Amino acid sequence: MFLPEEFKSQMEALLADDADAFFEAMDTPPSVSIKLNRRKTTDPAITGYDSLTPVKWCQSGYYLPERPKFTLNPLLHAGVFYVQDASSMIYETIAEKVVPAALDTGSPLRVLDLCAAPGGKTTSLINALPDGSVVVANEYVGSRASALRENLIKWGYPDIIVTNSPTSAFARMGETFDIIAVDAPCSGEGMMRKEEVAVTQWNPGLQKQCATLQKEILSDAFEALKPGGFLIYSTCTFNREENEDNLRWLAEEKGLIPVDMEFPEEWGILMGIDTDYPCYRFMPHKTRGEGLFVAVLRKEGDYPRAKTLSDTTFRKEIKAKTKVIADGIPRTAIKGRDTVPTSESVLATDFDRNSLPSVDVDEATALSYLRHEALRLDSNIGKGFAVINYKGFPLGLVKNIGNRANNLYPSQWRIKFL
Repeated sequence: MFLPEEFKSQMEALLADDADAFFEAMDTPPSVSIKLNRRKTTDPAITGYDSLTPVKWCQSGYYLPERPKFTLNPLLHAGVFYVQDASSMIYETIAEKVVPAALDTGSPLRVLDLCAAPGGKTTSLINALPDGSVVVANEYVGSRASALRENLIKWGYPDIIVTNSPTSAFARMGETFDIIAVDAPCSGEGMMRKEEVAVTQWNPGLQKQCATLQKEILSDAFEALKPGGFLIYSTCTFNREENEDNLRWLAEEKGLIPVDMEFPEEWGILMGIDTDYPCYRFMPHKTRGEGLFVAVLRKEGDYPRAKTLSDTTFRKEIKAKTKVIADGIPRTAIKGRDTVPTSESVLATDFDRNSLPSVDVDEATALSYLRHEALRLDSNIGKGFAVINYKGFPLGLVKNIGNRANNLYPSQWRIKFL
């Protein structure tokens, strides 16, 4: 692949003897991987994909031998699995490691993903969090926030709040969150193998712009993090300025304490370059996945139990200071004079399967449903609302009126191209 000469020089200086192996890896096809929704299934065979191999650092992650048309798998739309680069799945393992310490409060965890779209790292965090934890997923860009909302509602975790606000809005909330994730906007060098725009947009000036923006976002995260709380900082880029240098700034200027995750050596994850602070690099010549830098830091101080807001006050604070586009999974809607169930409600992991009749459909019918087409159901299904299942997993609702069933799948989610 074509790489800018200045970028190549940067990587040669960064990696020294490893540079040739790095460039060789960058010229190979990217891997394809999926992550299971642990609250919906732990069986990878249910996906219908063959020859899956586990991701070493994530118990929910699996590689596929080639990239299928994921859109044609109804279980993707049911939130049973998520298509995600394997490197990013480390968030699930990190959360598993820090949650026991974060639970020292004795209260449900409040977790913030500050730059969350499209939702891969948020869903990884959710996989590892105990029930009752409240997860706030924020995205500043409106169109990306809409995609984030859709992906998280399909994932089905009920205690989710999706916001569309600048990160400074959370700084104004003060020390509120037990865990904050910042997968910061970056120069994207780690995605060059997958996204051509990452190559064409690259320049040294972009690195500096991103590093400055990252510090602004991290400052806001610092203000919103409880004493004793954990900050997870990551980028999908290779240069030191956005990675180790920002980690040093967090430690020396903000007083955050880097935490050693003690990842097993056999995972192939490299330590940071030219730094004494524990941090980690996923490099394509060492790990099967795209480029990722990640560090975990803890804020000094003990958890202040007395400052933990009640759930009602916490949600009021969120709504007062941010633009909330989803507060939990919508369960009902008003239609005329009636209150009716929503298709989103059946995707929730706490949905009561006995509350409505259901019908299991084959793949062709499931795809027809996801295209928002009307269905004809078995005459045994009575009139009224019914759940459409595929392989036992809810996709959404229909309203059976006898000779046909009106499709209640959200129109904005419909599959437009097959």
